[in-house]
Order: sequence, then structure tokens, then C-alpha cells
Amino acid sequence: MTRWRAVGRLRPGDPRHIAGFEVVGRLGEGGMGVVYLGEHPEMGPAALKFVRTGGPDDAAFRARFRREVQAAERVHSPRVARVLSSDPDAPLPWLATAFVDGPTLHEAVTTGVPMSGDRLVALAVALADALAAGHDADGVPRDLTPSNILL
Repeated sequence: MTRWRAVGRLRPGDPRHIAGFEVVGRLGEGGMGVVYLGEHPEMGPAALKFVRTGGPDDAAFRARFRREVQAAERVHSPRVARVLSSDPDAPLPWLATAFVDGPTLHEAVTTGVPMSGDRLVALAVALADALAAGHDADGVPRDLTPSNILL
């Protein structure tokens, strides 16, 4: 059993190790791929995002993923999970970012946690800081959703 919250069990066929990370559970799954929790002896806990590829535009997808990883590597902000490692050329391209263990904005809204006053202002400031850091690194936030905003 993992010490992290909101981690699902691994399924048959899920990776168990990648580039020195031990894969310990599932964090989520969407149209782009699967995100796992990994632990590395030197880098610590990580969110390991494996992206799905295939089809006639696979080369174009890989090139876009590589550019997005490079842009993410240029972002330096305490408001954005830093890139730890990646391999856009792997059979199943992946990206490892520092793991942040906390509730998402989506969870807070759907469970009825009030967001007003100082808490709402702090969220707005943090989001603005994160977006500015990405903009300064010439990044474009493609996946900024309530499920990807950690409180």
C-alpha cells in the first residue's frame, strides 16, 4: 500500500519500472494517456505521464510532444511541477514531473469546499504566477483544467 493519497492499483500490463522509477500506482487516465505515481531513489516521487501514440500522424505527434517537453523544461516556478526526466522517443513516450500530493481544484469544487475571500484570491494569484512562468518560457498551457490544478 502506498503512502500517497488518491493512488489507484496497478493493472496487468502497466509498467513496473521506467528509467530508475518504480511505478507504484495509477494517478489517472485520460484521452492522451495514463499518469502513474513513480518513486525514484534520487529524484523522489514523480507523476509519470505515458502518452498514447499511433496512426498516420505519429511522427507529428511525437514532434509536438517533444516540443512540449522542451517548453516544460524551461519553466521554473514554485507554482509548476518541474520536469524530472522524459523520453519522447520511447515506444510509449513519457514525461516525469515532480509529484505534488494534494487535492485538485475539481475535487474541491465537486465536494463543496468553499472558495471565497483570501482562499480564492490566493488561488487566482497562484494561477496567474504559473501562467506567467509558462508564458515567460514560451510555453502554451494545453492541459490547464480543474483536474490538473493542485491546491
